[in-house]
Amino acid sequence: MLTETEPNRSNSQTDSSDSGRLWNEIRDGERSALSELFCLYYRPLYLYGCTIVRCEELIKDSIQDLFLTLWKNRTTINDARSVSSYLMSSLRRMLLRKIRKQRSICERNKSWCDQVAGYEPTIEELWARAETDAEHCRLLAGAMECLSGRQKEAIYLKYYGGMSNSEISTVMEINRQSVYNHVSEAIRQMQGYIRQVKAA
Repeated sequence: MLTETEPNRSNSQTDSSDSGRLWNEIRDGERSALSELFCLYYRPLYLYGCTIVRCEELIKDSIQDLFLTLWKNRTTINDARSVSSYLMSSLRRMLLRKIRKQRSICERNKSWCDQVAGYEPTIEELWARAETDAEHCRLLAGAMECLSGRQKEAIYLKYYGGMSNSEISTVMEINRQSVYNHVSEAIRQMQGYIRQVKAA
């Protein structure tokens, strides 16, 4: 079991050179590199998971499973051009698989269905964990409440994850034009909300 210890980083982007080095060390069988990579990405992966599903335990378990699978397959994994994109997209697929599986159980267990399936988290829940100014967080939270689930996901990956549109398209499994559309429309809606708040 990997330890859920978060490094003392500011917030948005992990160090790509560290990621690449650790990735190659994992492929070479360095167990300590797995723990380092886990600590490096635990926070952004957790916050990204919050944009997809509400259940904290499901997110935490999926992150654990992701890194254990990575270690198990270390001899066969390829060189990753973007470690961040690889981990985010892998977590997304893992969460969606588990949600689909749970949905079949939900047909017999409505309480679990209400907890997991079809939930769009509030931005307060997501950004309350972020290290930011309280007033800025409040304004951002309100602005993002105007967005659809897919828009929230795209904005998170772009501005918190620091990903390019190409990387986001890989993670979200949509084309780059769709990414651009989601992000640009989200920014337009958020700017409109902020203007209204400041004018009030």
